[in-house]
Amino acid sequence: MTVGVAATRSPALGVIAPFFLVAPLGLVAAGLLIAGANSDSFVAVNLPRNVAITHGIVIGWLTTSIMGAAYQLGPVVMGGDLLSVRLARVQLYLHLVSVATFVWSLWEWDARWMGFAGAGLYLSLLLFALNIATALSRGKSWSYPRAFVTASTCYLVVAMTFGLTYVGTLQPEHSWFGITLGRLSAHAHLGLMGWLALTLMGVGYQLVPMFNVINRAKPRFGWAVLAITGVATALFGFAMVFDPPPQVRVPLASLLAIGPALWGIDQYLLMRSRSRRRLDIQGRATYASLLFLVTVIPLGLASALGTPLTPDGEPARWLLAYAAAGMLGWFGSMLVGNSYKILSFLIWFHRYRPLVGREPVPVASEIYNEGAATAVLVLNAITAIVLATAAVTGSMDLWRAGGLLLATTGAAHAATMLYMFLPKRARRAAETPVNRMVSQ
Repeated sequence: MTVGVAATRSPALGVIAPFFLVAPLGLVAAGLLIAGANSDSFVAVNLPRNVAITHGIVIGWLTTSIMGAAYQLGPVVMGGDLLSVRLARVQLYLHLVSVATFVWSLWEWDARWMGFAGAGLYLSLLLFALNIATALSRGKSWSYPRAFVTASTCYLVVAMTFGLTYVGTLQPEHSWFGITLGRLSAHAHLGLMGWLALTLMGVGYQLVPMFNVINRAKPRFGWAVLAITGVATALFGFAMVFDPPPQVRVPLASLLAIGPALWGIDQYLLMRSRSRRRLDIQGRATYASLLFLVTVIPLGLASALGTPLTPDGEPARWLLAYAAAGMLGWFGSMLVGNSYKILSFLIWFHRYRPLVGREPVPVASEIYNEGAATAVLVLNAITAIVLATAAVTGSMDLWRAGGLLLATTGAAHAATMLYMFLPKRARRAAETPVNRMVSQ
């Protein structure tokens, strides 16, 4: 179920906006690392450069953006006030320094700096979880976004605890256990499915009906998606720690795909029943995300099957294609579309709403440039396709070209977000109530 919007409980623009503005730098860093990749990139996913690239995208771009969205939607949609707005500001600074240092230390494979940065990153994510959990606990009803984000926050804590122990075991004086590909996959999917997928799917159940004016149709599988994905992620994470054979991995991956598949069906049916026929950036992003999801599922199953589908010398190719389609295509498309809608409304609410009734003000859809936003969405989709194709075919030249496209996507995303802060004039003089602003 979706809930109403309490826009007046929104934190200050200066708290939320910096998360959205700095997050694309993670894409730029990851893109440059891919552009400078060596010929061994397809040999293993746990090569230092590949690990740095993954974390640049996941914790640099996706997670930082989601933090900003969660700090906004927590009080406004999902629950009540944050524990501390000041804590959110401090957490952002800690997060930025920790992410930058951590990605660099992974690239250089400097275990000592990895430890310092990993501890800072763990603290940053823990502070975020504490802040958003407080807002969630103050909610009065269990809506889809509140339930999904509650579960995903728990998975965030589990995933980052796994990650911290991995950083600990890499320290020369520790060496507690070996980091096998199975254990690495467990950590990755606890973060990708438990944290990112659950968060984005839950928020999608709120934002897709709201921004596309869907009043009559209701989701059919919302609670089933949460239950199946939550349980499947836990089973997958637990089993992969023991490095199971393909006969176990493929059924687990199939179970893991059921929740996202049902969510995709829900989103498609909701979009078909929308009252707003013209697609805006969020609607286009939703369809793009669904198209990539159709690709992610078979790529994930192929990756679970293992090396029979790839040359023995380059076993990481299907895994990298799966990662590109999932992180950039499925997750990234949703994030791009929602980022323009969330930030444009925040800017309108804090900057232009006080002027309503005194002078013509722009509506939220006039805060961002629709054409430029769509161009970023298309560029992100092309990048995901190029990188996935490069990985499947084993083309290093195409892989490096995809890296340049990724860096360009990050720069374009950041530039178009900054554009929203430029002064805007109303294209029409009519006043628009706040409740209509939410759906613009």
